[in-house]
Amino acid sequence: MSEHPEKIGKYDVISVLGRGAMGVVYRGHDPYVDRPVAIKLATNADADNEGVARRLFINEARSAGRLDHQNVLKVYEAGEDAGQPYMVMEYIDGGDTLRNYCRSDTLLPIPTVIRIIRQAADALDYAHKSGVLHRDIKPANIMLTKDGVAKLGDFGIARRLGADQTQIVGWFGSPLYMSPEQARDAEITPQSDLFSLGSVFYEMLTGGPPFAAKGLTGLIQKVCHEDPTPLTQVRPELPEQLWPIVRKMLEKDIKRRYKTGAELVTDLDGLLGDVRNLPLMLTDEQKLEMLGQLSFFRDFGKGELKEVAKVATWRRFETGAAIFSEGEKERAFFVIAEGAVSISINGVRIRDLDPGDCFGEMEYLADGGRSATITANRDTTVVKIDRDFKDWASLPCQLRLGKAFQAVLIDRLRQTTRELASALRR
Repeated sequence: MSEHPEKIGKYDVISVLGRGAMGVVYRGHDPYVDRPVAIKLATNADADNEGVARRLFINEARSAGRLDHQNVLKVYEAGEDAGQPYMVMEYIDGGDTLRNYCRSDTLLPIPTVIRIIRQAADALDYAHKSGVLHRDIKPANIMLTKDGVAKLGDFGIARRLGADQTQIVGWFGSPLYMSPEQARDAEITPQSDLFSLGSVFYEMLTGGPPFAAKGLTGLIQKVCHEDPTPLTQVRPELPEQLWPIVRKMLEKDIKRRYKTGAELVTDLDGLLGDVRNLPLMLTDEQKLEMLGQLSFFRDFGKGELKEVAKVATWRRFETGAAIFSEGEKERAFFVIAEGAVSISINGVRIRDLDPGDCFGEMEYLADGGRSATITANRDTTVVKIDRDFKDWASLPCQLRLGKAFQAVLIDRLRQTTRELASALRR
């Protein structure tokens, strides 16, 4: 016999996507609209849970069904088949939940995490304005498509403001992500969902939840009375700009927390607007491996590379982004780890640089303004050092840097001489 029914309502059932305590989710097909769908069916396997399952389905259908937002999992239809409630939803091909990106070995790049949380915050703002409180924000309830689009789902215990008593009453979200007011069984507001999203944000950045304890009593104590460990104390390589936002999301005093998802979106957009200030998260081993592969650091010993790794930051620039511009005052030099950049002066492109090449060394050594504009030709990762090497490098490391800079300057002089001679011959 097949492990699934051939049809549920008018929908063809293709395969099983997942099973839970209350039911099964199938991959299906709508023959009338000709589109793939996901079908959640309450199996009623446990008679004691039959009433609860039915209420959850009705509540989710009524809550999510009234929402139409690009970051909310769409509910197309709900009904019953042979006495079993079912719900037909948007099918996410190749999608996954955020639960798989909350471990230290599977963390996503910082800009990606910010974009995901920004999308979820926008979805919550829309839901709240539509009179729906989710009440169970957690990584498992946020889908991520293969194109990196967040989809908020599972509105089973959501509260519809102003609705009747058919809703789920007395339930709160998952303990690891609940807000202080949920833990105290106090009034739930849109800010409660934002607190839970802050817990998800924290976990996606660090690989662990902001509050953790062995038992529920200890967890509630931490959620209500203890502050989370600052991000940079958990992962020192995280940019400091993140903590004020995450901290505000996790404020225990609701008056100091973000008031709306729109307010949070504005701050996240500001952060995303300056991606070049967000260094990549790399382990010490990854930093040493990358440095050792770059021609600029070819003659550096392991100890000298460790010195460089301690003060260097790895930054990602999208195609067309200006890494710095003429006239800027900044004492830092860069080495291209991957990608390519172009050098231009007064709008004239004079040279391209590839992985292993160094730029910005003249201003770093002379402490003057930038004489050129550097632009990423394609998505590019650079190693940036913005501290005087005399302040951090040992004498052997200083000598090694001096020789590397000397080699770069000699090579640049040779190139300029050849180009000048070629121009004179023409």
